Amino acid sequence: MAVLAPMKPELKAIVKSFALHPTPDHPVFTHAGTAGSWVVATLVTGMGPALARDATRKALAAGPCDHVMVIGIAGGLDPDLPVGSLMVPNRVQLYPEGPEFHAHPIPPRVAAGGLMTTDGLFDDDQVWRPILERGFGAVDMEAAGVAEVCEDAGVPWSVYRGISDRPDEHIVDQAVFKLSKPDGSADPVALAKYLARDPRRAKALAHLNRCMQDSATLAADAAFADLSGS
Repeated sequence: MAVLAPMKPELKAIVKSFALHPTPDHPVFTHAGTAGSWVVATLVTGMGPALARDATRKALAAGPCDHVMVIGIAGGLDPDLPVGSLMVPNRVQLYPEGPEFHAHPIPPRVAAGGLMTTDGLFDDDQVWRPILERGFGAVDMEAAGVAEVCEDAGVPWSVYRGISDRPDEHIVDQAVFKLSKPDGSADPVALAKYLARDPRRAKALAHLNRCMQDSATLAADAAFADLSGS
């Protein structure tokens, strides 16, 4: 099984929850281990559907793969998905009118809900509310790209997302979004400039970081429990 982490902080949560070990000599996967009867290997895709597609192709080309799983965080839209809740969607779609793909969850997990994949941050009410009205309870930036490649290759896939933020809380805006590099790690130069303009922002960023860490851990723990049968 290939387990894909969009960002480095999400990879950290996966490695800890799955007790994976580094694979420094592997050309594609950074960590490996087992979860129940599954042999697991993981890597960071980077943010966005294009990077997710490329990473999924590399993972599938690295050898036989029975399943691809995406584990990480998402932005909640549905009122029933507050920060700290888990989403295992049964369908994903690339915004705005991309093809819709249906997930293949690991039994006995029952997937539910729609996840919209966007190529960037949508923090405008006039954008995200129509997404919710179309039946998509959360947004991410990778799932539809992974699903597209897996469906073309005939490989089952599933998604585990912990809700880390909500656009109606107005915590994550374009300025905050730009503080991260494509792999999700902090951009120290951008961060220093951001805080220099208003040091009080540090408290909000610390809160957001805790929510992201907790949500990534929630998703990773749930995935490991399903795979290991615990």
